Amino acid sequence: MKLTKLTRPLIIGAVLATVVYVMDQRGLLQTAELMSLDLRFQMRGPMAPQLPIVIVSIDQDSFDELTLPWPWPRTLHAELIRKLAKAGAKVIAFDILFAEPKPDPREDRALAEAIRDTGNVILAAEQTEVPSDFGPRSSLSLPIPLIRQHALGYGPANLITDRDGIVRSGRLAIPFQDRRFPGFAYRIYEAMSGKESSQDNAVPTAPYLINFRGPARSYPVVPYYRILRGEIEPAVFRDKTVLVGAFSPSLHDLFPTPFSASAPTPGVEIQANFVETLAAGDPIVLIPAWATTTLFWVLSAFSIWASIYLRPMSATAAVLGLIVLYGFAALYAFSFHHLWVAIVASMSASTLSYGGIMLDNYVREQKERLRTRAMLNKYVSADVAEEILKHREGLGLSGKRTHITVLFSDIRGFTSISEKIGPEQVVKLLSDYLGRVSHIVFKHGGTIDKFIGDAVFANFGWPKSHGDDALRAVKAGIEMIELVESLAPKWTEVVGRPLKIGVGINTGEAVVGNIGSEIRSDLTAIGDTVNLGARLEALTKELGVPMLISEYTAAELKDAIALRPLRQVKVQGREAAILVYCPESLMEGEVEFALDTSAPYVQQKK
Repeated sequence: MKLTKLTRPLIIGAVLATVVYVMDQRGLLQTAELMSLDLRFQMRGPMAPQLPIVIVSIDQDSFDELTLPWPWPRTLHAELIRKLAKAGAKVIAFDILFAEPKPDPREDRALAEAIRDTGNVILAAEQTEVPSDFGPRSSLSLPIPLIRQHALGYGPANLITDRDGIVRSGRLAIPFQDRRFPGFAYRIYEAMSGKESSQDNAVPTAPYLINFRGPARSYPVVPYYRILRGEIEPAVFRDKTVLVGAFSPSLHDLFPTPFSASAPTPGVEIQANFVETLAAGDPIVLIPAWATTTLFWVLSAFSIWASIYLRPMSATAAVLGLIVLYGFAALYAFSFHHLWVAIVASMSASTLSYGGIMLDNYVREQKERLRTRAMLNKYVSADVAEEILKHREGLGLSGKRTHITVLFSDIRGFTSISEKIGPEQVVKLLSDYLGRVSHIVFKHGGTIDKFIGDAVFANFGWPKSHGDDALRAVKAGIEMIELVESLAPKWTEVVGRPLKIGVGINTGEAVVGNIGSEIRSDLTAIGDTVNLGARLEALTKELGVPMLISEYTAAELKDAIALRPLRQVKVQGREAAILVYCPESLMEGEVEFALDTSAPYVQQKK
């Protein structure tokens, strides 16, 4: 491919890919990428939880049955703890804040004593940010000292809400005032796995992508009030980790997740997913930035290459196939290896680069098509021009062998006439004549091969064959002769006498197409058929008739036009004699010619 043809699409593809890359680096595609992550969760489908986790729901049924306003008395929570401990719960975790003392200190003491007696309770804390005159001010709400002093552990239960409002991750620890506080889920994970509590500053604070097991209620859920009433068998909680938290919408602890953007999941169940991800060691891991960048440019480069070097249909299939393959590979990596391979930027760059190049090619092709059509309309009729545009592969430099009928016409004595009048008059006279002749040729479905001064070379049968091209050529020739007769008064006024033309028509095989070199070529026909047609036109002057038709053309006319056989002739450059004809309508009655084949007429001039 020439550099000039390569540079433009290469620049278009590279610029569009770079635009997408910059958008991605500035975070403009982040929401779309997060949505693609959610789609991968949904396509992978739910996974059965493996950890022995049971959730106690503070739901609307519990509110209805207990008929108590929120917050419930802490003595009620103390009773729940004791019942769960008696049932054999391994760890009890409350996703409820106890950050303020109760007016009645007996409530706090009852809860503290229950926590002390069971020794396996994890409590939640919360970090909040409030605006101030000096910027956002962070605060950490911990359980009150009386309640937390005997707890197995406590930590912030904060989750990370992305810009689209969906929770996809949390933190193992939250920094606050030069200290790290291990999170609520991390404390539960330590307790249920029997690990010793980590040094606070040893726990990382980076976002941790939760590998959600499924939508809401993927874990067993037991209403709060049924435990207090003793309606649940102890075996449900034996050796289980029990998380207690809000399910009622009125408590505003519901969040959309990748599985449930429209049906939010309770925060306590998200914590359960967080804990299981920690225990299984299968968080969703975003591949390194260098790998993402490499994949981005590899896909973009392939799409640009395919758009430039492949045919449109092949390029479309290749780019589409690459995008689909990349999407399946990303889904496989996510489903089986918990890897997050960014796809939106790469797919967008590939699609946009391909689309941009294809659109540019289409626009340029349409411009070229219009330019070519305008050029072809000077030589062929509108339907023939359309045929050429549909089959441009037939315009190769080599040409192709085709059965055609050629027509040559020439104004007799025009060279000597043009010497007697001014060049402006010559141009005006000739332009008018050739314009009318072109209309006649196009009218009969022919193609103007070329004008050679006042001579016309036309062919019928290429690039579009009508099946009766010989008849069309003869009718066009007759109409051209009639045109000259109608213009006789006008020409007599200009040149002093009427003009006459000679027409030669022949039919046969010829090589037609865009013949020439890369530097210069012509849409033309070449071969013996063409040469014979030209010789017949020249021979009309010697035989004194306006039109000569070869025996090959006459054979194809059959009885469509009345012809008079004239004589056998031998034209210049051809050994074999042929029989020539003239339409009856063009013959003067007294003209007769011998048909003696033993003595053919030999052409005197070319």
